[in-house]
Amino acid sequence: MRILTYREDEQERLALSIDDEIFDLAAVAASAKELKAITKPRFAKVSFDGLTMLGLIAMEAEGLDLLAELERYIHWQREADPWILRNAVRQEEEIEWLPPVTEPPAVYGIGGNSPLFFRDKGFQIPAYPRGFLRPTNAHALVGHRATVTLPASYATMRSSAEMGVVIGKTGRDVPESEAMDHVFGFTLVNDMCSDSWKTVALRGEDESRMHEDLTIFTQRAATSYYSRSTDSFAAIGPYIVTKEEVSDPYNLMVYNRLSGVQRERAYTQAMVNGVERTVSFLSRIFTLRPGMIFHLGTMGIDGYTVEADMFFDTDDYFEIEYESIGILRNYITDLRKP
Repeated sequence: MRILTYREDEQERLALSIDDEIFDLAAVAASAKELKAITKPRFAKVSFDGLTMLGLIAMEAEGLDLLAELERYIHWQREADPWILRNAVRQEEEIEWLPPVTEPPAVYGIGGNSPLFFRDKGFQIPAYPRGFLRPTNAHALVGHRATVTLPASYATMRSSAEMGVVIGKTGRDVPESEAMDHVFGFTLVNDMCSDSWKTVALRGEDESRMHEDLTIFTQRAATSYYSRSTDSFAAIGPYIVTKEEVSDPYNLMVYNRLSGVQRERAYTQAMVNGVERTVSFLSRIFTLRPGMIFHLGTMGIDGYTVEADMFFDTDDYFEIEYESIGILRNYITDLRKP
């Protein structure tokens, strides 16, 4: 199932995406009242108004059962009497998409999770997931079709197509063999950052020196935090795909496009640290909580770089795609001057 969050009348609402059609959950449940049947569907008695993605995830198996019942009902009515669903249908281009989880307890990103990242480096590939926490406020996280702003002071930036793992239940010290039990589903994260911060921190020094000079290492690490803390530099969505829909997360093609032109292609088999190891490792550091999102790094090169002499119009966009998970598109406001 593909579950999304959007805003309508100043309220967060949940919807299902089925065959590229969007159905508001509360409106679908309300439509069941028009059925000429003695026994109403179970979901017709549930109030979906005000239900958030965090609330849905917290329902665990009961929530998934309700969604499955709703999905079967939608398929049935699309064939039997589409008019019943007339108030539930929404258009992708018209709704205000939000990140699937608007207030995640944490968003943790892994860096250097592809062997290609280390090909020209003089240091060892880490055997554990190393990374960073990023801000989770409404300015930092944006949804599908939202606008990304390139600040005037950033000469360059990178757009990285990454898989997001959404945690489904609380856990601590979770063994790898049980890690997938704690996963609710998958989403996409466009992990954006600017190499302009690297230039500021290294002040002309070669990057390889950071392994000899702790000061340079600390400055380099700071570039990752400040850059990824930039407003709108984490796009998440378009929806969460529940884990049973992704039969093998290590057998997916990955694409990174700029205004429809393919700039990078990769394959999830290239992960150094997979879903199970990442979830298990992080659960030994902090307690897993429903709605946490871990994004697993680029699968190929270190993302697609926007060069200093590339300038964008308002109809330009970033687009990332993971097979079986979806396509996440974000438009660009470029404040840099040619």
